[in-house]
Amino acid sequence: MFGVAAAGAILELHAATHRSQRPGAAGRPPGVRCTGAGVSVPVAVVGVGNMGRHHARNYRDLCKDADLRAVVDADVNRAEEIAGPSGARAFTSIEAMLEAVPEVEAVSVAVPTSAHHEVARTLLSADKHVLVEKPIAPTVEEIDDLIGLAKERSRVLAVGHVERFNPAVRQLRRLIDDGKVGEPLSLVARRVGVMPPQVKDANVIVDLAVHDIDIFGYLLDDAEPTDLFCNAGRALAEDRFDFADIFLRYGTVDCFLQVNWLTPVKIRSLSVTGTAGYADVEYVTQRLDYYRGGAAVEPKSFAELAALSSQQPERLEFPHEEPLARELLEFLRSVRGEPAETLYAEQARETMVVAAKLVALAESHELARSG
Repeated sequence: MFGVAAAGAILELHAATHRSQRPGAAGRPPGVRCTGAGVSVPVAVVGVGNMGRHHARNYRDLCKDADLRAVVDADVNRAEEIAGPSGARAFTSIEAMLEAVPEVEAVSVAVPTSAHHEVARTLLSADKHVLVEKPIAPTVEEIDDLIGLAKERSRVLAVGHVERFNPAVRQLRRLIDDGKVGEPLSLVARRVGVMPPQVKDANVIVDLAVHDIDIFGYLLDDAEPTDLFCNAGRALAEDRFDFADIFLRYGTVDCFLQVNWLTPVKIRSLSVTGTAGYADVEYVTQRLDYYRGGAAVEPKSFAELAALSSQQPERLEFPHEEPLARELLEFLRSVRGEPAETLYAEQARETMVVAAKLVALAESHELARSG
């Protein structure tokens, strides 16, 4: 268990700021002991830098489902700032929080990736339900250790793949299920922008690409890639990959993913080409455009060519919501033993298996180029 010094060393990095189950499939791992239905769950957040502060805010807003009791961060001023609006208590160590607020039942972990395993293990050992921000842990061995401990302690161990809960992605899945795009042929995703200052210990594949690897599997019925290719490099960062071009084949479906921390504009997009249509998602604005397939037309003039190229999409309408709020609500439902769309560690493990293979491929290519 962490003392003040150990927690400080791990959380300070944040101070600068299997198989995947798609949402809609309810249930939880067998043997999990849960809080009763309809009960407001006492919760805590460990690490309230860039991502953790949003966990705390959403728990505060989900007042009928969550009761934020504690915030843990090495920066005591930040912990107090985030804890204050909800009347929660602020701590600089996990050990102090567990001793002072034993009634906490569920905890969000938003510390640096390198600390995920140790922090989650400490909390599971204290019989807390845990949601760990993606990636669940740096290695598959550490992931398996946490999965085993969660089963042993009969606790929920969930993973924060927030894009699963983006309304535009969920609507895209329905579009595919309804046959509107026909048989999917290819998926293309871009997740690029400048390097966020809070990322200190993860490369662009583990930190960024895992989002879209998870979404590829979600849209393709949780399939596993049959072929993988990855070209990655270090353009500005010397200690990690900061760009990668990734190709995955899922049976007959080809998927291309570009991720980097170089592009000066933030882009989060996904498109699907099928035998009957084309769909395009913009993650941040939750926009989904749909183009119906049709018979080929041979343009007889430049004007006709321009008209074909400016086809207006069908802008699909659906309720928008903050994906993190939905993700945390589903986590709380699973803690209470209710049907939930939680992404469990056993399922998220497969995304990290693919990511680990991609990192190994990139390293081998890099070694071959340098040799």
